[in-house]
Amino acid sequence: MPLIRLPNAKLIYFAHVPKCAGTTIERYLETRFGTLGFLDRQYGAIDLSDRWSLTSPQHMPEKVRQRYLPDDFIDASFAIVRHPATRLRSVFLFQREIQGGIPKEQHFEDWLASLSNVSASPFALDGHLRPMSDCVPEQAKVFALETGLQAVIDWLDRVSGETADDVPLRPLNVLNRRLQSENRPIPQVALSQEALERVAELYAADYARFNYDLRPPEQDTT
Repeated sequence: MPLIRLPNAKLIYFAHVPKCAGTTIERYLETRFGTLGFLDRQYGAIDLSDRWSLTSPQHMPEKVRQRYLPDDFIDASFAIVRHPATRLRSVFLFQREIQGGIPKEQHFEDWLASLSNVSASPFALDGHLRPMSDCVPEQAKVFALETGLQAVIDWLDRVSGETADDVPLRPLNVLNRRLQSENRPIPQVALSQEALERVAELYAADYARFNYDLRPPEQDTT
């Protein structure tokens, strides 16, 4: 839940949904507007006894945000969402290949079958399994990752009252690129009909709220 102070003094809240280009947008916001609040990229390195929250602050759920950062304290909010199936596949691969939160030998569909009520363990894997609906404010401006991020920049231009054509938007934390840089093979995880139906069952609220069909767009990458 990074907070951004714009040059016109407006305070903007970015509802960071895990595995929806959050790191890319945070770096862009930092480059364009300066230091962000409620952002800790080293949260995982903090000793458990010293942590003040169950997840990194940028993954703060909406119910918690409302308690500590009420609506009338901020001027606007926005979020980026993604098809639930490709998002969950990205969570799986990131945790298996990078974070180590899922065993290397685990298969996607077996892992899916092991999940029950994702809302019952909302803080698992640093909040990565939490439904998007639990993170996005009702009044937030919502962008779909599948349609690209230029719309986010255009919206920030309007809210801030200025443009920043000299500030690049560089994709970060992209699994395929990280694995290529380490000369590691890129895993291929297909989304079978059974997997798609299972994800739709687990994340029914996200499909309904953000108007996603069962099958994701073909162009989506991890």
